[in-house]
Amino acid sequence: MKKIILTIVVVLAAGLFCTELNAQKAKFGHVDYAGIIEIMPETDSAQVEVKQLKADLEAEAGVMQQEFQAKYEEFSQKQATYSPAVAQVKQKELEDMYQRLQAFAEGAQSQIQAKQVELLKPVQDKVLNAIKEVAKADNFTYIFDVTTVAYGWDTTDITDKVKAKLGLK
Repeated sequence: MKKIILTIVVVLAAGLFCTELNAQKAKFGHVDYAGIIEIMPETDSAQVEVKQLKADLEAEAGVMQQEFQAKYEEFSQKQATYSPAVAQVKQKELEDMYQRLQAFAEGAQSQIQAKQVELLKPVQDKVLNAIKEVAKADNFTYIFDVTTVAYGWDTTDITDKVKAKLGLK
């Protein structure tokens, strides 16, 4: 008899616990993360710095390209006068220069991407922290980015609250 009563009490307690969990409705929200990043003042300064780095690297690549072009034209004009051994050495020099130019271009692209990541990481962290603070303050269960939500029913846009938290208009 005690076991039956204990079982009934456990079942009732479990039922009350589950009812309590179901009573807490999940609250969903969404935010325009990219839109906020775009209007952050730090984003502008980061873009200026990245553009400057890109311009510097392009200038350096331009110098390398001109040097290659000059050597190629010289080789083309004088190729008939070179002995086969000299022509082969000059052609190898041109191939090496071209490979260095290609490697520089690839390295420059990687350098630009790394700089962009380095400069935007603090901005992204700042926006994510603001989103978390707004979500916690308003008791949201989930916050989705508008670019990942194909359909939203019963969600709240918290973009303006996040902008206000960051001091943006």
